Amino acid sequence: MILFYIDTIFPVNVLIVSMTIWTPDISQRSGPKYLAIAEAIAEAITNGSLAAGEKLPPQRNLAYDIGVTLGTVTRAYDEIKRRGLVDGEVGRGTFVIGKPGKKTEAFFRPKPPDNNLIDFTHATPVSGLAGKELARTLTEISRGDNLDSLMDYQILSGRPEHLQAATQWLKQGGIKATPERITLTSGAQHGILISLMAMTRSGDTILAEELSYPGFIHVVRQLGLKLEPVAMDQYGLIPDALEEAARRTGARCLYCIPNIQNPTTRTMPMERIRDLAERACALDLQVLEDDVWGGLNTREIPPLIEFAPERVFHITSLSKTMAGGLRVGYVLSPEDHTEQLRTAVRLSNWMTPPLMAEIARRWIEDGTGNELANWQRQAAGERLKYAAQVLQGQTFAYHPAGHFIWLELPLPWRAADFKAAAEARGVLVPSADSFVVGRQAAPHAVRIAIGTHNADADTSAKGIDILANILKSPTSISPAMV
Repeated sequence: MILFYIDTIFPVNVLIVSMTIWTPDISQRSGPKYLAIAEAIAEAITNGSLAAGEKLPPQRNLAYDIGVTLGTVTRAYDEIKRRGLVDGEVGRGTFVIGKPGKKTEAFFRPKPPDNNLIDFTHATPVSGLAGKELARTLTEISRGDNLDSLMDYQILSGRPEHLQAATQWLKQGGIKATPERITLTSGAQHGILISLMAMTRSGDTILAEELSYPGFIHVVRQLGLKLEPVAMDQYGLIPDALEEAARRTGARCLYCIPNIQNPTTRTMPMERIRDLAERACALDLQVLEDDVWGGLNTREIPPLIEFAPERVFHITSLSKTMAGGLRVGYVLSPEDHTEQLRTAVRLSNWMTPPLMAEIARRWIEDGTGNELANWQRQAAGERLKYAAQVLQGQTFAYHPAGHFIWLELPLPWRAADFKAAAEARGVLVPSADSFVVGRQAAPHAVRIAIGTHNADADTSAKGIDILANILKSPTSISPAMV
């Protein structure tokens, strides 16, 4: 194997790896040919003829060179992989890992994440149940008669039964919906993107809560739109502040999260939602209502779209409720805007994968979705309850159906210092700077996402304990700058 770098021609270093021309000799070996090939490969690795990191010949080439079928070589490679001597990646080939009894990482593998870090940065659902349900559902799907239909392009932006399932899901949350008003998306983030694509043009101004979801902020910037913050109070976005900002900027679009606001967890009461809907009508605003947590909230207060269905684009998904990897979401819009949204889907990713939409349909119709939602509420609720006990005496907020805590830092802590102190102790938390709309100063606060994907309940509790202990310790003071 030859490893060297070229940096005289290319602007960046390029790693060049020679592919081995090794060929096994199986003429003196007895037994099945695939086992003979596997034994030859194992011996070559043991005696050093094949070193760690070397790439085995392509299966088709090797089959031709030694006069066996492609299937024979495939079985041989599978056998030697089972022994832990090689590993393969689709599109890259099969590589030697190491000698028997000495399993080493192949040089081409990316560095794994640091599992010693407790990552509270991403507001993801708790994992642990959806995979079992997926195994069952995939088995049921595999017994179907027309699987090709789930692998075809969906020219009309969604199969009727998938749109009908979306209607059923929304109606469970008390939202009036019809298939003609629904657009299938690949999650709520995609729903935000296509809604902005359909409703805005580069240079337009978008109003949003002064602290908001970072994914939305990045999409706005990518589309060349302008952001204008709207002040908040303990109930969320302030209607008077919305009216002032709209009249001052001439903006015609608002993005907001009335239900379990990200990052503050605030939820608007009925009076505030009704007032907001009336102001939106008076100001002729189109509203993007992000309700990604709606499937977990057994709320009694209707969403904003119920008060202004002619101008609200209700964005939700199944990611927080069922599984993050499901990537199925819905936008319920005024009917005269549905085709614009479906066109934006075709422009951005053509379609929501039919297989994922079919899994979502089955889970909605057979009750699995509700079971997963109930499990999420219970699992997240236990973590939130523990955090509330440990953080007692601090100023923080959370919603029982959410997966994160908004912690306001006590004096003399600054957000940047607390974030650095937490990271030094192995805990990652985002400071309020990540959520600021516009250029105003960020509050001294952090968001703690207790549903983090790489932490079980015990690890999550350990992270909360570390943060609580940091709050009780003297504030770290950086050296004076010279």
